[in-house]
Parts: sequence; C-alpha cells; structure tokens
Amino acid sequence: MSNITAEQKKLLQSTVATMREHGKDITTKFYATLFKEHPEFRNFFNQTNQQTGKQPAALAETVFQFVEHLDNLDVMTPQMSRLSTKHRAVTVKPEHYPVVGKYLIQSIKEYLGDKGTPEVMAAWQALYDLMSSVFIKKEKELYDQLGNDERDKGFVPFSVAKKENIAAGSTHLFTLTRQDGGKIWPFTVGQYITVRVEKDGVLHHGHYNPVEPCNGNDYSIVCREGHNDQNTIVSEELIHNRAVGSTVLVSAPAGTFGLVKDAKQHLFIAGGIGISSLMGMINELNKQGKAASATVIQCAQTEDRATFANQLRNILPKGQHTVLTKENPISKDHIQGKLQADTHVYTSGSETFLAAVENILNGAGHPRSNIHIKSIEPTLGLLKAIGRK
Repeated sequence: MSNITAEQKKLLQSTVATMREHGKDITTKFYATLFKEHPEFRNFFNQTNQQTGKQPAALAETVFQFVEHLDNLDVMTPQMSRLSTKHRAVTVKPEHYPVVGKYLIQSIKEYLGDKGTPEVMAAWQALYDLMSSVFIKKEKELYDQLGNDERDKGFVPFSVAKKENIAAGSTHLFTLTRQDGGKIWPFTVGQYITVRVEKDGVLHHGHYNPVEPCNGNDYSIVCREGHNDQNTIVSEELIHNRAVGSTVLVSAPAGTFGLVKDAKQHLFIAGGIGISSLMGMINELNKQGKAASATVIQCAQTEDRATFANQLRNILPKGQHTVLTKENPISKDHIQGKLQADTHVYTSGSETFLAAVENILNGAGHPRSNIHIKSIEPTLGLLKAIGRK
C-alpha cells in the first residue's frame, strides 16, 4: 500500500514533532492560502468549522496519526472511511487533490524552515500522495455504488414539502421531496444526507440524519437554531429563508454509522441535537417490533428542548427513556442497570459531550467495540483516541 521508503519514514518521523508543535498554525495557514488562491474551494470545506478552528485542528491531527501509524495503517481505516464519505457527499473529485496538496506541502515547508530539505519535502509529498490515493480509491467505490446515472452522483433539487417547529429553541422538522420525479436514494438508518445552500456567494453543506426509516418518498430532517455546530449555517438558512415549496439541493446518503446487526440490547445516549442522529435507528427498532430492546438517555439544556421526547415516551416501554438537563448532567449513576456486557451503545452530540460519555462508559468497563460514536463536529476526539486503542 505504501510507496514511502524506509528513509522517507525516518525523515517524516524526525520532523513530525515540528508539525505537532505548529500543526494547527500550519493547517490554518494552508486553508487561508488555498482559499485566497482558489476561492471555489470554500465550497468544499465547512465554514463554521473553519471559524472555530476545529477543521484545521482535525486535519493536522489526521496527518500526525498517519505518520505515527505508517507501520499499521489499518488503524486509520475508520477515520479515512468517515472522511471519504463526507468527501463524496460534497462531491470532491480526484482532480481536487493535487491543488490541495500543493498548498499543504507549501505550508509545511514554511514551518519546517531549514529542516525542510528537498529530501524531507519529498517525504512529505510521498505521504500526501499516499493519503490522497487512499481517499481517491475509496471515493471512487462510493461514487460507483450510486449507479450509472450521473445525476445521482451529485446534488439534486429537492422541495421543502413540510416545515414545522417541534421543540423550544427553534428546532424544526423539514420534509424534503425530490423535484425531478426520480426516486429518493435508499438509505440505512444512521446514514446522513447532505443539504447544500448558497449564501454570500459560497456553497454551504449540512449533514443530516433522516429521523424516519426509508419510506421511498421523502426525507425528514431536524434543524436547530442557535447552536454552533457543523450544520449551523445551513440550519439557520433553512429555518429563516426556506419556506414550504422552496428548493434545496441534496446529495445521496452517506456514512457507516448505524445499528449493529443482531445486537440484542441498544442504549442510545444523545446530547442536544444529537438525538436527531439516533432517532432513525430508534424508529427502525420500533418498526421491527423491537422497541423493548432500546433504552434512551436524552440530555438537553431544558426539558422543553428535548426534541422527540413525547414520541420517545410513546415508543419505549416505561422506564426506558430518561431526560437529563444541564441541572442534572449525565453521570455513571444514570447508566447503572442499563448496561449489560453485550449492550451496544450509540452516542451522538458535541465533542465535549462525547468525551464525558466515553469516560463514563470506560469507567464502567464497557467494551470499546460496543461503543459507537457520532460526532456533530469534526472527529478530533476520535482521532486522538486512535493511539489509545
């Protein structure tokens, strides 16, 4: 798999410390230069994550982890798969990689200074070529899975068929139907669709998990206002400026998050809007007559912001749905009695929330293989956990 020589590996490992020290500065400079020289590339990168610094930090951490695991790149497969699905979802193509590589290598060289010899930079170029080849190969497979109709491999016009406020904090449910008469793409619960809107001359993308199992007719997604996550710009644009009958662009479902086949017990732990990432799976279990196998711990700022709480109370057996607020944050006491050795746990929310939940589950000795994480931010925490596995 790797075209990196033993000598190049040594050069990478000898200079990666500089990357670690200045990593976020390097990638921040890279993005600034890329966007200045090629403004159209703003269309592929989440601008909220750029502003918060989470995107540059996640890119730097991905590079670090790749260098540190050159002898065992299999541990990088989950992260590369997550990124590949997002790249396909926003229509990244092979021809984009050389442009990105040019400015990334240029930024690395600036920070390496005298250490950035031709041999060292050739090693970093070889690393980037390896990373991009992994992405391009995986993304081709993902595009090919969409069939032979080229329309289905990009963004397709959808109409807002229904829009309703379903919880406090301006939380809205949108129902989207395809405009061209074609069928909606099938999906497995846990996957997300990508919604594209144009604002201030830039294309913005939001990734949304349909909250109902596939019905062949439409997608139902949840948007919330006033919380800074990767969907903020798109969600607020939909809430304020997309009335029933208006048009949005949607690309085919993507992602590998979902129910574990044949699992007997499921524990869902949601933080805030993270409940929307889990509802499709809970509704699927209910559809299959397996609601009794699901337990839900739903964390929200206040009870009136606990989206779908009433629906969950109706779906789940008594005692299997708990709402926690900021006055009573989740702790190990809340999962006692809810975990068996074979319980699969699905958790979604912010990086801070996920870290807290993971600490609780680790403290309970729950197997890592039974913990499934869906972040609503760049997966920095998941990246940093690679080396701990």
